[in-house]
Amino acid sequence: MNQLYSGKEPHLQDWISQFEEESTDGPITPMAEQPYLLVIQYFEEEVSIPKALEVTNTALRQHKFSGDLHAKKATLLLHLRKPEMALESLDRAEIFGKSFVDIDLLRVQAYVALFDFFRGRQIIDNLRNNYRLTKEQECQSYVLEAEIFRVQKEYHAMYHALKTALNIIPDNELALKQIWLAMEMSREYDDCLAFHHELLEKDAYQYLTWFNLGHAYYNKYEYGKAMDAFEYSYVVNEMFLPAYLDYVETAIHQKKYFLAINCMENARRHFDLDEEMLFKMAVCHQKIHLYDKARTYFYRAKRIDSYNSDIYFHLGECYAAEGRHREANYHFKMAIKLQAGVEEYHLGLALSYAANQEDHLAVEQFEMATNIASHRNELWAAYAKWYMENNQYQKAFTILTEAEDFTFGSDLCYLKAACLAQMGKDFYKELVEGLKKAPKNKNLFFDFAPTFCRKDTKIKGMIRYYATA
Repeated sequence: MNQLYSGKEPHLQDWISQFEEESTDGPITPMAEQPYLLVIQYFEEEVSIPKALEVTNTALRQHKFSGDLHAKKATLLLHLRKPEMALESLDRAEIFGKSFVDIDLLRVQAYVALFDFFRGRQIIDNLRNNYRLTKEQECQSYVLEAEIFRVQKEYHAMYHALKTALNIIPDNELALKQIWLAMEMSREYDDCLAFHHELLEKDAYQYLTWFNLGHAYYNKYEYGKAMDAFEYSYVVNEMFLPAYLDYVETAIHQKKYFLAINCMENARRHFDLDEEMLFKMAVCHQKIHLYDKARTYFYRAKRIDSYNSDIYFHLGECYAAEGRHREANYHFKMAIKLQAGVEEYHLGLALSYAANQEDHLAVEQFEMATNIASHRNELWAAYAKWYMENNQYQKAFTILTEAEDFTFGSDLCYLKAACLAQMGKDFYKELVEGLKKAPKNKNLFFDFAPTFCRKDTKIKGMIRYYATA
């Protein structure tokens, strides 16, 4: 039970208990206005907005002329997306002496919710031009203006309004929470980097500033710096889960699975691992070939959500990697049953059938995968490589020729050149196409081509030419 101001207000704890037990039919102990506001704050933060509103209505039956209580009611109504009712409460709050400026700032929120941007802007302009605003009020006016720009999809204007708000109050949490979205939508990456470094010079321990910096670096493809920034964010605020999640996401993207695991282990000290974190932990262990541990986390995630098809798919991959094709096939089929039409699921099942020499079933699944996503050259490449590994070069060549009607890629060129070489036909044209596209992937040709190709002087010359081109 919350112990708000125990002793100072003798009836406060009893009043909270009465509402928590939902026994509000009996008489409520009268209290002064300020204790009511404390109790409302408790229910708003710890229970729910509707319950806080119920408490506020009870308080207003005892303090009908309280501007603060009417304003609080308006704020709660705005949270509940009832702007018309909020405007009525704001009118009462103004009548009963609440600050005109504070009331007008709340009115702007109501008009934004009603999509009446003209009135909202009118109020903001009036406040800035005709009243001496405090720093907090001026900052709030720019945050509200940014919200208008967000709804109107004017993201550059939104970004610059939030910058102005943060120049006034650098640690304003609402502005910091919104500016990274404005940055991503407006692509103001360079400016955002410079601006957040300026903010850090003023306060190096603001976790949201580090978090936003991480997003700016991520969008600039500077993943190492992004990871550093996300790490600083959760070091400063150990209870800020999004920083852990984005660090892990970036680490996985960079295939730095051990770093991702270490970050999630840090997060476990403060949070229970939810389905998303369990899934990521499992994938990381799968990628470093610790399949038993990966399965443990996948099964824990499955207990939370037994209808997540990706969990079954990855379990299938774990079993297939260990040659346990019966278990692999079961999980691939479950993934397909839960979500039909996902090409990776059919490819996984095809490769498992192929490894178990169930050729007819493998062909069916390869065909389904390439039919679902015929634009993906890697599916055709996997299909062709299976035939090539079994020395069926003509069938592989047929698959690669069919693929040309739908997609193109250096891998298909290299594989086609290898097929032609194995069949004793001219392969140089296809090899050149592959070298033009991606000379670094040339080993794909040598993996399947006859051994004499490695010593062929013409091929060596072609590789040198395109490697330096």
